[in-house]
Amino acid sequence: MNYLPMNRLGAQEISSKVVQFGIFLPGVDPAQGYAVSVKLIHETDQYLQAVPPVIVAQNHSGDATYGDYWSGQIDLNTTPAPQGSSSFGQPGRYVYRYLVHSPTRGDIDFIIDPFSREVGVGRLSAITVGATPYAFSPNETVWKTPPLKNAIIYELMISEFRDDLERTIKQLPYLADLGINCIEVMPVSNVLATIDWGYDPIGYFCVAERFGRTSDFQNFVDLCHQQNIAVVVDSVYGHTGGDFAYTQLYGARCRTISPILSMAAAVITAR
Repeated sequence: MNYLPMNRLGAQEISSKVVQFGIFLPGVDPAQGYAVSVKLIHETDQYLQAVPPVIVAQNHSGDATYGDYWSGQIDLNTTPAPQGSSSFGQPGRYVYRYLVHSPTRGDIDFIIDPFSREVGVGRLSAITVGATPYAFSPNETVWKTPPLKNAIIYELMISEFRDDLERTIKQLPYLADLGINCIEVMPVSNVLATIDWGYDPIGYFCVAERFGRTSDFQNFVDLCHQQNIAVVVDSVYGHTGGDFAYTQLYGARCRTISPILSMAAAVITAR
């Protein structure tokens, strides 16, 4: 099995206020007339009609395993802010999406990043610039999951248990008092709808916006371990939602997942 090179995918801050983007788009080849850009805007500006997003052109290269790869960078230290914005270039949360120019279909807009680590409202990918990495408790380095034969598992659906991660965390003493030592969390990945229980994902590498942020989930796992409770994350890799990036881009009518992302399970962990 080939592991996805996650250090090259999604949006990542590689140095202070320098953001790198990377995405696999098989068949999207500039030799055939394709071009790819990222539309980026500070989250506080996203509903201001007078403030346009910044367009970040992406560069093409080939990958021996996955095919066409597009990547690019933006330096928020030096990139001029769009007219009317007082937030662009500052630390904080930015939302973005991909714009693909097709030689036959024209501009295909609003393509969510299937490799994003964060999401904004709806179909927007996100990255928090200047974020402080979550610091796990010291006991995390010696934490051991109980043997499966000794596991007492509680299946938990965040949306139906306590709506979001913050409220769920407050109930951890209650769950510990039940005598369980493992929580199986139903899918927390991003979905467009709120009624499919996470089984129609449009993103695999981020926590759904309605549940909280990545740091909230890290805190949840950390606090569970402090209560001697293991965490198992249920994930869906066999199909995707209708607003999944590749469905939108390629216009596929079926919901079969791209072979590229069928390998994603190997890189998803409880963290």
